[in-house]
Amino acid sequence: MYLKKFYIKNFRAIQELELEFNRGLNILIGENNTGKSAIIDALRICFTYGDQWRDIYIKKSDFYIDKNNIEADSKEIEFHLVFEIENPIETGVFNELLVQNEDNTQELQLHFKYYIEERRGIEKIKHRVWGGEKEGQQITPEVLDLIYSVYLSALRDAVQNLRPTRGNRLGQLYTNLTTDKNGNPIDEEKRKELSSKLISTLSEDEDWLNLLKLGEEKVNEHLLETSLIGKEQSVKIDFFPLDFKRIVDNLRMQIPIYSEGTLQGDESKQKFLEIFQNGLGYNNLIYTATVLGDLKNKREIEPESYIALLIEEPEAHLHPQLQNILFNYLNKLNGFGIQLFVSSHSPTITAKANLDAVIVLQNQNNHVYSLSLSKSNLDDYNKKYLSKFLDVTKSQLFFSNGVILVEGISEALLIAQFSKMIGDDCEYDIEKKGIELVNINGVAFEHFAKLFNSDEEDKRLNIRSVILTDDDRNEETEEISSRAKKAIDLEGGLLKVKLGSITFEYELFIASEKNAEILLGIFQEMHPNAAKRINKGCSLEEFGKNFLEKVKSNKAKSELAHRLVMELITDEKKRSEFVVPEYIKEAIKWVVKGE
Repeated sequence: MYLKKFYIKNFRAIQELELEFNRGLNILIGENNTGKSAIIDALRICFTYGDQWRDIYIKKSDFYIDKNNIEADSKEIEFHLVFEIENPIETGVFNELLVQNEDNTQELQLHFKYYIEERRGIEKIKHRVWGGEKEGQQITPEVLDLIYSVYLSALRDAVQNLRPTRGNRLGQLYTNLTTDKNGNPIDEEKRKELSSKLISTLSEDEDWLNLLKLGEEKVNEHLLETSLIGKEQSVKIDFFPLDFKRIVDNLRMQIPIYSEGTLQGDESKQKFLEIFQNGLGYNNLIYTATVLGDLKNKREIEPESYIALLIEEPEAHLHPQLQNILFNYLNKLNGFGIQLFVSSHSPTITAKANLDAVIVLQNQNNHVYSLSLSKSNLDDYNKKYLSKFLDVTKSQLFFSNGVILVEGISEALLIAQFSKMIGDDCEYDIEKKGIELVNINGVAFEHFAKLFNSDEEDKRLNIRSVILTDDDRNEETEEISSRAKKAIDLEGGLLKVKLGSITFEYELFIASEKNAEILLGIFQEMHPNAAKRINKGCSLEEFGKNFLEKVKSNKAKSELAHRLVMELITDEKKRSEFVVPEYIKEAIKWVVKGE
């Protein structure tokens, strides 16, 4: 089985949220304060409810506070989990969670409610937990024990968690092994036999026996001198009768320094690094691998159980290439029957992810939204295209407060600077407002547009977006191109489309005579001979078309944009005189403020 739906109400910053999960890997992404950690913690609270040693509980500070209503009282915290049944045997094992739907399908449900009860001026947090459809259905500890999870925090300390101490991860891995590498069973009798072998080996070693005898004599020598005559005391020193768990809890990990080729078969020359001498990133990988080994083993010995792995920021301390390797491996775990919940801020991981595994979280006006891309309006073709072209830069759109989609490098270079030149005190500065500028290097806007243009809230990203493109109109008929018409048809939901007449550079040129002067001056520095041959025509519009023709023929678009942005940054006079075209202003104002 796997967790299919998770409903959260009045927990921390989440007033109400329903999430849909995939069978294997689920990646929660979004900017800070969008509820990623809250969701992971809510899952931890539910999954560990039956554990004897829990490390997370509901506190009063976990109850949702309505920032728009200071008088509002804390409400009940609710968690409702719906599990998809994959094997008919699960209906019997988890019978206390079973629900028969009206369409004759079956599912498993687990419900939690937490509330504050006041008695004699003292507030206490109470809770109710039930399985199935009707509140009051009790769940036995045996069923809760079959729901198992492991949590790796964002600030995980691999060195501490792998240290040879009671209950460490490495010891737990060995404790849970049920067969050796040859497939022979490791049961309780076998564990006792292994423990006895170790103690016997030490107890029968002459060097160890002599050492123990020497220490014993030293103690008894002084003990005799400090005892009353007739009441002499003495001690016997022997090995502690270690059981299997104590032995494996004291295993330690070391990292070989030399490869087999370097040693040339002489293992006695091998040297080792201790875990604390290794880098943080690789230690995180070692720790994660140890946990995965334990979970895979648990799945083999308890095939009927539900197992979840929750990881916050798996990218911690890993450079992009290692992030790719780890993430690709996590994708492979789908076949192990382990459900993974990963929260991440990494555009690298997002860019490499299967889009159906991605759940985007957004916080707009103190309301948390979620969009599972598998439930969006993206079709398979859109997903294939985005998977191919969503590099690290473009995938940052999932972490933004708004998106401007442009078709080329010229717009990408200049739009951010233009946003600083309109309004007062940089009120439309897209960088400070968290707006992402995405250059799609072409006109394939449809694949990106479907992330924003649905009229249904639960099928789109709930941030404003705009397509900024050219209309490529016919100079004789003034009719816009079919490509531009298709772009206009994409408008909907929170997506607007703003068209410039003919091309971006032409719009910049004709916005004002001062713009024309500045652009012509830059072009003259780049191509003085070509600039002399530009026909100024009888109007600014005709001049602009002739200027554009020379810019195109000299393949100077990107260099012109680069030089213009540098002049606007460094020359205050030109910056104050330059006029930003109206359609660009409208695009920026829409994305930043919804104007």
